[in-house]
Amino acid sequence: MLTRESLSTDVLVIGSGVAGTMAALEAGRGGARVVLVSKAGLGKEASTAYALAAFQSRHLQSKLDLPGYDSKPGKYIEDPAVVEAVDKEALNCIHLIENLGVPMLSENGYDGVTKVYRPVGSDQGHGGAIILNVLGALLRSDGVRVVEDCLITGLLKEDRNIIGASGLRDDGRWLSIFSKATIVATGGAAGIYQNTTTSKSVLGDGYALALQAGAILSNLEFIHFYPVGLSTPGGQYVHCAPGTLLMEKARIINSKGEDIIQKHYHITLQEGTIPSSTRFEWLPRAVAMEAEEGPVLLDLTQVPTRAWEKLPERNHKQIRRSGTDMRVKPVPILHMGHSFRGGIPIDARGRTSMPGLYAAGEVTSGYFAAESGWGPFPSCLITGAIAGRSAAADLDKAGPAGERKSIKDGLDQIGALVKKEGNQRASELQEQIRQICYRSAGPVKTGPLLEEGLNMLKPLEEAAHHLRYENIADLKGVIETKAMLSVGRAVMEVTLFRKESRGAHYRKDFPKRDDRNWLRPVLVSYDAASQQINVEAGKKLTYLKGG
Repeated sequence: MLTRESLSTDVLVIGSGVAGTMAALEAGRGGARVVLVSKAGLGKEASTAYALAAFQSRHLQSKLDLPGYDSKPGKYIEDPAVVEAVDKEALNCIHLIENLGVPMLSENGYDGVTKVYRPVGSDQGHGGAIILNVLGALLRSDGVRVVEDCLITGLLKEDRNIIGASGLRDDGRWLSIFSKATIVATGGAAGIYQNTTTSKSVLGDGYALALQAGAILSNLEFIHFYPVGLSTPGGQYVHCAPGTLLMEKARIINSKGEDIIQKHYHITLQEGTIPSSTRFEWLPRAVAMEAEEGPVLLDLTQVPTRAWEKLPERNHKQIRRSGTDMRVKPVPILHMGHSFRGGIPIDARGRTSMPGLYAAGEVTSGYFAAESGWGPFPSCLITGAIAGRSAAADLDKAGPAGERKSIKDGLDQIGALVKKEGNQRASELQEQIRQICYRSAGPVKTGPLLEEGLNMLKPLEEAAHHLRYENIADLKGVIETKAMLSVGRAVMEVTLFRKESRGAHYRKDFPKRDDRNWLRPVLVSYDAASQQINVEAGKKLTYLKGG
């Protein structure tokens, strides 16, 4: 039997990665009472915990000899106002976390041009985890109320206004939080893929929450993949950091021993790894296409000793997890889901189209990446800070944050789930979803492959109504499975809809960029009555390169 409890606050932040943490800190420092809710322990399952550092690439104007290559991050369909806001705040936010107690180093990257900002100690482990540990402790000392191990399952609405959220705690308590402002900072959905650089618990919760509340998402078809996941003895694939790929004479080869980066693009692995636009968009395509024909391997056997000696310890840790001496033997690899470029549209102040609702970090859409080359981690940091400040500044315009007795908080629907019985566990269904998404919505898509994936999801959607429930963990699994299904279907529907290739969106059957017909966002919404995903073309944009 679930027990109900509620509380009220000025600002509710959902998510404890760097976007959510910064939003909570800045909202609190703006005078707001703040509650932050984390699905797991504070910052423990966030994508930020897997980040290496903050990168500012200077290679945006590099001219690689690739047909159709364009280094512009947003591929001309981002929101210029949001891009400008991110660029303007970038260095301020790097200095802000340093002032908050994170000791930072500034240095040139592997190529001597990319600027790297990383915390002290990140040569041994993930810099993102170090930053979250410092900021997480600061949250508590600043008086932010932190609710851990709580899965938010729905946003609370009064007419079209978002007035909070409700969710399930690990101990069986059903928590409703009423707020004047709600900030969604739940990260992306790379966990819907079989192999991912981030936690498999990053399942698109924020996308599902927004869709169910009536929000419109944009550009979910733009997804970054990472080219090299190293196979391990346990059958899992682990992220192989760029520093390893940049070592002299490192290659990616097929079963015939062919250098597949040279084969497909006539460049070296090192040349393709340096610009983020090729690392996350082009190299994974080559790996995915070759994997259709046979094994793909990372070959480090020709790397000179001096290059091995310069490699940071964190890279060696990843290599050791393969269980293979890679100095003498290549290791099988596969591409990995990495990050989403689309999501909830925001304006330059982190506001969404729904009153009372703000968004920050990877869950958002609008900026793709800053024009000055800031990567996903600093972009999440910046949009989090912006959303937190805006939410606090807008409180005077908001209504009271008290419990609304007439508002349905979702407990009835959860109670209905508890009463159902089944013979399949949610975890089993989730792995099937990951396999389908990985195969049908990976770096290389075609119409038939996407349609096949959508058809394969249909029986799983029916099966999701009859999953086994024995405890609270099982119940959370059921809720997450339903979110995965809606996000997976939305991703495939919008990818099928956009009949062109543009940046991180690659259709093998429509390989060219088509500005005449597709210089526009693709919008996706959810119809609660019919339980259908709806896709449509957004307004055509009027600016092009140099415009």
